[in-house]
Amino acid sequence: MTHARRSASLLLVAGACACAAFGGEYVDTFEAGSSQGGWTYGLPASYPLSGGNPGRYLQALNLDTYAPQPRTNVTTSIFTGNYRAKRVASVGVDLKTFDVDFSAAERPCTLILFNNNGTPANANDDWGVYVMGPNIPVPGDGWKSYDFAIPYAATSLPEGWKTIQFGPTSPTPNWNTAITDVDRVIFFYGDPELFFIFQQWDVGLDNARITTVPEDLDGDGVVGAADLGQLLGAWGGRGPADLDANGSVGPEDLALLLGAWG
Repeated sequence: MTHARRSASLLLVAGACACAAFGGEYVDTFEAGSSQGGWTYGLPASYPLSGGNPGRYLQALNLDTYAPQPRTNVTTSIFTGNYRAKRVASVGVDLKTFDVDFSAAERPCTLILFNNNGTPANANDDWGVYVMGPNIPVPGDGWKSYDFAIPYAATSLPEGWKTIQFGPTSPTPNWNTAITDVDRVIFFYGDPELFFIFQQWDVGLDNARITTVPEDLDGDGVVGAADLGQLLGAWGGRGPADLDANGSVGPEDLALLLGAWG
């Protein structure tokens, strides 16, 4: 179903996923025949038993679109929320293009952090921030992995990132709002500012993942002396410095922090 590193970092409750504040890495592998993170290509979900990277994967056949956009589609997902508070350091995915009727070469894989402006039912004021990565896979490439660093501690639009307004009444995008209120995560097949012709796609997605750095206690983007000071100051107590969530800040938490140093 899922994998988690730093096993204490993931809570699965009644079939839904929740990430505790002490975080780690969460990977949606679809092995249960469902998506705990709420991933979709916009078609009814299909999870073949094999052919993924490895095992099950999210499949979309005969997808008629100018650009596939696998995305989260649930109100509350482990992949959404306040990235700064959660210390989200990276988001990634594995993608495969099984077939497409025209060439899809030279399209970047773009990560979009989407904001609905507080009006989920109104698409006219949606906006987001995005960053482009390596090109999407074309038929014959097999599975390709994409991982995007998230500068959660940045207070202004980071280098390499851009903003986009999706509707006629979209506000001026703001990085601080974007990073603290991610309503949807989208992997867009191409540059979202460009126009593409409609094509028929057979595509797949596997191992959607999100990594947090809970050891960065002060949220400055680096695990260092200030974080060590906070942990030592909380010794024997509870709270964010209880990295292993055993109920008390102690040697195990110190080891985790030192292991993430720098």
